Amino acid sequence: MNYVRTIIQLRGFHFAVGTIVNQENDPLCSNCIAFAKTAQAIIAGFVEFESAHAAERKKLPEEFSFLFDDVCDKLALIEPPEEPVRQKKEGNCKLPEGVCYCKSVLALLQSIKSG
Repeated sequence: MNYVRTIIQLRGFHFAVGTIVNQENDPLCSNCIAFAKTAQAIIAGFVEFESAHAAERKKLPEEFSFLFDDVCDKLALIEPPEEPVRQKKEGNCKLPEGVCYCKSVLALLQSIKSG
């Protein structure tokens, strides 16, 4: 069985979920609509990934099985804001135009999935 694609995607989810969990501590990102949408997309994507790779999960090497469990644990920590704000449009986020920490991690994850 070829695990390479599954492992690459799993590592991508691990990175993405870690980034989102970290950004929950950021005063702007944690209340941003981009954060909320990205978190929801990552959660939905991982649920789909988990379902598609349920049989493979049992056959993964231990260190990658740990990543799977870690992603599941971190997903449970994500709490999207109830009333998110469009931080850039409100003038709160001063990142350059077209730059968003949350959207960037989602774009990375999507490029791994399609690549």
